[in-house]
Amino acid sequence: MKLAIAFLVYAAVFLPISAQAETILKWNRGEIDGFTRYWTTNNVGSNFVVWCHPQRAVNGTVFHIEIEGRKPTPNTRLKLILDNEILELPVNDQGYIDSGCATCADSFGYVWHRLRSATAMAVKFHDERYAGFSLKGAKEILPGPVCPTDWEKNQSG
Repeated sequence: MKLAIAFLVYAAVFLPISAQAETILKWNRGEIDGFTRYWTTNNVGSNFVVWCHPQRAVNGTVFHIEIEGRKPTPNTRLKLILDNEILELPVNDQGYIDSGCATCADSFGYVWHRLRSATAMAVKFHDERYAGFSLKGAKEILPGPVCPTDWEKNQSG
């Protein structure tokens, strides 16, 4: 588990220099060590990242959100606002929104499709930190099929 977290931190630091990065409007896509990373950064440096690894079944497919340079408090809930819809999502022990349970996997898939179809997005953490993010380019960067969730990977193997 610590190795997976260390890898995600490593990837977050070094991915921007990846030769395989692609940008469409405000969204980016890059490949690193088997992960596909989809991300946007707002004008004050907050990040909304989707990590997808087709085989890694623990923290392989997660939402990774940082506001004011920090992830949400572990084991809380955050509010994800897409257009006029407010979703409350659980934050795991590492500060990620994971896809390892059945409900988590369903929520991940739903959010993925909403990222592709919504026009506005904001996130509010339990400690009141808040950030808005552009969805311009999300539909073009995120493929139509949802990347495999951790729950699906655990069910098939």
